[in-house]
Amino acid sequence: MSRNTDIHSRDLKQPLLRVSRRGILAGGISLLTATSLRLHAEETKPPLASRDEYERFFEVSRRLMDREKVHPLIGQALYDTLLSQRAAYRSEISQLHDLLTTKKFSSAAEFAREAEHSDKALKETIHALMHGWYRGVVGQIVVVYRAATMFALTDDAVFPKTYATARPFYWTEKPPVVETPTAAPALSPSEYVAESQ
Repeated sequence: MSRNTDIHSRDLKQPLLRVSRRGILAGGISLLTATSLRLHAEETKPPLASRDEYERFFEVSRRLMDREKVHPLIGQALYDTLLSQRAAYRSEISQLHDLLTTKKFSSAAEFAREAEHSDKALKETIHALMHGWYRGVVGQIVVVYRAATMFALTDDAVFPKTYATARPFYWTEKPPVVETPTAAPALSPSEYVAESQ
C-alpha cells in the first residue's frame, strides 16, 4: 500500500499546468499571429476607384510604358496612392484614356507628345504616373520597391539590393563617366525639383 500511496503523492506534487520555454514560445507566436491577422483585417481599406477606372489606368500605363502587361495589384496600389495625393489625377487619367481611345498611337513617345499638346496639365500627370511605375514612389510614399519597373530589365537574374555592396567610403571617389543619351525626349523640359526628405 505504501507504494500506491507514493505514486499518488508524486502526482499531487506535479503542477497541473506545465510551463516550459517551448510552450511559452508557441503561445506567444500564436498570440502574435492572431493579433497581426486581426489588425491586417481591420486595416484593409476598400478600393478608391471602380474596376473600370482601374482598367483605364492600366490601359494608359501600358501605352505610356510600351508594355503588354502591368501588374494589377501594384497598379491598383499606385492608382489609389495617386488619388490620395491629388484628386485631380482621376479626371486627368480619364482624359489620357479618352485621348488614347480616339487615335491609334505607334509609341509611348507619340502618345505623350500628343497628350501634352492637348493639355499642358497632362504632362505632370504623365510624370507622376511614370514615376510611380518605374521608381515605385508616389510623392513621398514608397508604394513598391522590389517590383518597381526600373528593376524589370534584370529581374530574372539580379535582385535589387537594399544595401551598399561597394568597399568602404566608395562614395568619396569620382563616379564613372556616363555617356550622354542621344534619344530625343518625348515631353518638353520640366523645371528641376530636388527631392527633399
